[in-house]
Amino acid sequence: MLYNFFEKNKNIAVYAPLIAYWIVLFLATTLPTTKIPHTGINDKIEHLLGYFLLAFLLSNTLYFQNKNKIFKKFPISIALLIVALYGIVDEVHQYFIPGRLCDFYDWTADVTGALAAGVMYFMVKKYFQSAEGRQKPV
Repeated sequence: MLYNFFEKNKNIAVYAPLIAYWIVLFLATTLPTTKIPHTGINDKIEHLLGYFLLAFLLSNTLYFQNKNKIFKKFPISIALLIVALYGIVDEVHQYFIPGRLCDFYDWTADVTGALAAGVMYFMVKKYFQSAEGRQKPV
């Protein structure tokens, strides 16, 4: 049921959330430190959560796309690779933003969040696959 919803509504339910979120994440990391709203959450936790959501949404997008069989077969692994590389690019990019740093520990928090998302996506996917298998009419 949920699989069919995502399959039939890819543009709104799969692609749009990833695109919108990635734009927001990029814009947030482009702001100088003087313009960043302070959440009161530790910087590393912000990185972990930000990249968790990016990796989760990207895994979902790769799983539901139908243009590349390798991406569809290994969505979590490909998403982890893309997000880890993007994290490096983002950290280097922040070096040029006033008040920002290129920080290895921020990148490790990014990758940790992505790894956690990979585990979560795997568990959620398995849960829904087994739940939908039980709902099929006999």
